[in-house]
Amino acid sequence: MPVQSGRREAILEIVERVREIESNCGVTRESLKQVKRVLVQFAMNVDWFTDEEFPPIKTESSETSCFYRLAEDEETHRFALYVQSARAPVNLPPHNHDTWAVIAGIRGDEVNRFYERTPNGICQSGCYTVRKGTGVAMLPDDIHSIHIADETPVVNFHMYGLGLEYLYNREYFDYQEKKWKIFPVYDNIRDAMNI
Repeated sequence: MPVQSGRREAILEIVERVREIESNCGVTRESLKQVKRVLVQFAMNVDWFTDEEFPPIKTESSETSCFYRLAEDEETHRFALYVQSARAPVNLPPHNHDTWAVIAGIRGDEVNRFYERTPNGICQSGCYTVRKGTGVAMLPDDIHSIHIADETPVVNFHMYGLGLEYLYNREYFDYQEKKWKIFPVYDNIRDAMNI
């Protein structure tokens, strides 16, 4: 079976499994752990997600990452699955997602720092490096930041309960102004649903 055909069938199967987990268990820390296990296992198929088919942003670009959409419900924009390809430096500020989110490593190291809200802003509560064989899962109000310093391109799965272009109420913490602001809707997304 050609790589593209096998990959497409696997993607559809993964999305259906995640849909069943949410339908049967709701959106909880435990259900998102199940989703994470599904995506981490899927991410072990590294040969399906090459730099040739999912190229990182060129070094001369001011952008440092892009998302390739693999799946998303057409009418509701739910169960959105992406391959993210990124290169250093990436330093996304602390932010929430306003939907559930799971990241699973394919290649490279992505540092995720976790935070709690405080009366004066935020306080870091943990740190975890996503790489092949690992992942993180977040509820809609969980706060994290993403950091990539290594020169090796990073490739990960990102899956969200709702597509990135429809997350209008995500917040991020502005360290300079010491206040929460609305995160601009992410739009550097390339359609890869037919790859």
